[in-house]
Amino acid sequence: MDKPGKQTRHRVHVFRLLLLAVAVLATLFLAWWQWTRFRSGSGSFQNLGYALQWPAFGAFFIYAYWKIGQYEREVRETGQAPAERERAEREARGEMTEIDEDFLPPRPSIDIETFNALNTPRRRSDNTE
Repeated sequence: MDKPGKQTRHRVHVFRLLLLAVAVLATLFLAWWQWTRFRSGSGSFQNLGYALQWPAFGAFFIYAYWKIGQYEREVRETGQAPAERERAEREARGEMTEIDEDFLPPRPSIDIETFNALNTPRRRSDNTE
């Protein structure tokens, strides 16, 4: 019997595939529409540019779907996100991952009354007559 998490993951996967298919089909439809506009009497090279641009958007959707799936597989296999794993690897090699507090000068701080006094709007008197 399947675990509830696996069943939910399957539903999400099916939904994402459906969304990907709709997005890619929409970009192909828009490319076709721009191509027909370009071929019409009132079309311009701008329409041709859009006709070539829309399939690139569809390819990006496919790449993004693939990359998200790759990240999710990494998280499932290792139990931690790729950024967390990379940080742990850097710390194991002895590389610095954070700036030491003593390295930077302290931030200047002022109380709220001083801040308000410095930022109070003042009227300028223009005596340039």
